[in-house]
Amino acid sequence: MPHIVYVDLSAKVEQWTKASAIAVSNDTSKVILAPSKVKQKARRLLSEQYGGKSTQYRVLAVLIYLAVRDDLWNIRQLVIDQDYSGHQAEATIKNLLLHLLRRDKPSIKAGFIRFEEVAGSHADILARSVYQGKTTPNHVIRFMEIEQLLKKER
Repeated sequence: MPHIVYVDLSAKVEQWTKASAIAVSNDTSKVILAPSKVKQKARRLLSEQYGGKSTQYRVLAVLIYLAVRDDLWNIRQLVIDQDYSGHQAEATIKNLLLHLLRRDKPSIKAGFIRFEEVAGSHADILARSVYQGKTTPNHVIRFMEIEQLLKKER
């Protein structure tokens, strides 16, 4: 049965010199880690492809997509932490992420993604634990994964 999952990030994407932990949680939980070097390379690649506009949001959308894509058919709704507040930021992230998600699941509607405060949630605790080195991530993202994903965009 499809379920709602919560997504949280420890270390904002635009903190380019720090790794980011992206946690997805509900019935099952998973945390992926994006090392700083991978984020920096992704930023360069996205800037070359799209210019400097919305680069941090593009990187965030790619990281969230990589965190949820394997379980996408079991997800009814994504609830993403409001790390990036404001209607414009949320709309940009939502549109970029929907574009990626619809490759695998074209039927996804805009309401599939929601933003709200998830502080104290299981996703928040997991992301922080991996970021602080207390827990091992389920997966460490390699730049090659991002590069292959973005090649499909061209």
